[in-house]
Parts: sequence; C-alpha cells; structure tokens
Amino acid sequence: MRSSKEFITDIVRKPPMLFPLVALFHVLWFLWTLWDDRTAPFPAIEWLQVLWMAGYALFWIAACDMRKWGALGYIVLTIVDAALYLAIRNGHISVLYMSNMFLLDGLFSVFLLFYYKKFH
Repeated sequence: MRSSKEFITDIVRKPPMLFPLVALFHVLWFLWTLWDDRTAPFPAIEWLQVLWMAGYALFWIAACDMRKWGALGYIVLTIVDAALYLAIRNGHISVLYMSNMFLLDGLFSVFLLFYYKKFH
C-alpha cells in the first residue's frame, strides 16, 4: 500500500506531462460543478452532474497512475456521455443535462488510446 505522498508522486511522474494537467482540470471542473449545484436539493437531478464529474475525475486520476481500468472506464464514460448527449439534446431533459465537454473528453480518450500499451 502506497502512502498518499507516493501516490501523488506517481500520478505526476509516471504519465506524460499532459496527463497530470488534465487531472488537475478534471478535479477543478468537479469542484466547480459541486459549487454550482450546492443550492439544489440533494436528491435532485442536478446532482447527477456532480456524480458524473466525480467519475471522470476518478477514472482520469487512475489513468494517471497508468491503470488500464482507469483508461477503459474513462473511455466508456465518454462514450456513454456522448450517446446520452446526442440522444437527449432536443428534449426537455437536455436543460438539466448539459454536457458541452463531451468533444473534449473524446479528445482525452484518444490520448488514452494512444498511450494504452504503456498502462498496466
């Protein structure tokens, strides 16, 4: 079992330089979503965005630790996100689920696929 200091060192030094920067972006994006939805009642649909971003951040941090399950989880989450976005973009629920970043997440998934052989 690694200490938290070793874990942070590993996620910063193991992957290419872009990966920790994207991890920081995901964590900040998660915190922004959490702050934005703080006034919504807890079991409301708005909290699904917070859960969604927590999944993105968790999987990307695992990918920064060069874990295959993190990379695959991020890619699957991106595919599901894009499918949901395209399926409900014209409905009334699209106001509650705004995923404008699915194209950027698709680009990040391409980076993961490019480095996939280095994961363990």
